[in-house]
Amino acid sequence: MLAGMALLVQPLFLAAQDRYYADAENCKSRSGLEYGGVAGIYIPGNGSAKFYSGRPENENNANYVFRNKYWYDEIFQMLDANDTVFIREYPENMRYTPAFSFGLFAKYDFNCRTGIYVQFTSVKVRARDVISVEVDPPIDYLAEPDIRLYSINGTEERNLMDLGFTHAFGHSRVARFTIGGGVNMNNTIVKDHTLRIEQKTYNLVNVYGNRPWVPGGNQQAYDIRQGGIGFGVFGTIGARFEFNQAIAIEPGLTVYYKNINLESAKGMYPQYSFFLKMCFRDLLTFSE
Repeated sequence: MLAGMALLVQPLFLAAQDRYYADAENCKSRSGLEYGGVAGIYIPGNGSAKFYSGRPENENNANYVFRNKYWYDEIFQMLDANDTVFIREYPENMRYTPAFSFGLFAKYDFNCRTGIYVQFTSVKVRARDVISVEVDPPIDYLAEPDIRLYSINGTEERNLMDLGFTHAFGHSRVARFTIGGGVNMNNTIVKDHTLRIEQKTYNLVNVYGNRPWVPGGNQQAYDIRQGGIGFGVFGTIGARFEFNQAIAIEPGLTVYYKNINLESAKGMYPQYSFFLKMCFRDLLTFSE
């Protein structure tokens, strides 16, 4: 146990003793291009998730399915209804689930402390909740209403470009704290939006225009693009650990405040990303 604690304390002790970058020339020698990959956990703000709630006022809504005579009859039979089937309640707090993000970056260091960078990341996020459907009336007229819950789901792809700066504190080559910030551009694309009732999945995106879907019909399905470009700002806090002159890692947290361009759910929402950067420099020309 004592040996394990010593292994944990030793790097911190070395970092506290190392003052290599206190020398101005040593610090300046770190200027140049840095590049690498970034991966992390992206936590979307839930404000834009209401786009997927299926409410009647939304562009994509569950009534689109229930108003179609053929889909309604299909649902009626699947649910073994006796009289009517209708949506009773919509989600009040549609939420996203955290997702993995991946990307690449390139950074120019002016010295050992300050640099500017461009970073591209991509993430696929999913929103999920349930709507309640009432099947009326039950065979026993004195029974409670027959209410069933069915999942409503949305998936979107977000491609992010960050333009930012970063600044490191301390003199150690081993470990230093970092902060940064900048501006963000994001492109949000809706990949699917569905309502699942029993074993059947219904597309809530109206791909048929003004003509309703008819079984065996030859309606043309259009390629509907939903989403768009948004902008925002971000700040980061983290740490930098340099293994040698050519390789380093940077774990940290980025907090975004940005516009998500989803029609009725447009707006500025906070987003969060816990990330890990793998940083490289020219492995052939740098040496200890």
